[in-house]
Amino acid sequence: MPKKSKKEKRRNRKKVKEQPKSNTNTIVIAAILVASVGYWALTTYGAGNTSNYPNYIEGIMYTAPVVSADGGKVSIPAEFMEDNKLVFLDLELEEPTDELVYQGRTIPLAEYSDGEVLPLIIMSTPKGKTTAGIRVCEPCYGFSFHIVEKKYLQCDACGTRWNIETLQGVSGGCMDFPPPGLVVSTVSDIEVSLVSTGISVVA
Repeated sequence: MPKKSKKEKRRNRKKVKEQPKSNTNTIVIAAILVASVGYWALTTYGAGNTSNYPNYIEGIMYTAPVVSADGGKVSIPAEFMEDNKLVFLDLELEEPTDELVYQGRTIPLAEYSDGEVLPLIIMSTPKGKTTAGIRVCEPCYGFSFHIVEKKYLQCDACGTRWNIETLQGVSGGCMDFPPPGLVVSTVSDIEVSLVSTGISVVA
């Protein structure tokens, strides 16, 4: 076998040295593509995407909720929730009461429809969560809310604001009194459980 010249040996060594650079460039390009796709998915479907979420939302009263036979659950159509984002329910209590003690708070139901109704709130947030609670800010007897700046739930009575995703107080005099939470299921329709309150409602 003829021996390789010095020039050929140098040329071969150069090719060997250049190969890792080519592989490195491929890896870098692949990493950039993966990061770009991940960023697009996050901003489109995950946190931070508020492009299609209204800046200001008033609550819409839904008047035909489906109440379970035992009065411990209530449901509304998922489509209605998706269209309106902020939904109010007024549920007739099986046994009227002036006060409801729930989660360490005393809710003055007598100040709203003479204790004959349980007011609920259901929210669809910019991050796609659906949350529900008793529609009250009791220190100021507030029973109505709206969403502002795409990220705050605001009491119509006192102006207190809470982060819509966490219900942590942001500003105002009643920051420790967001709507007390209730368990909500979104398997088919939007179903809210009242079991934890110990009260029942009627259709």
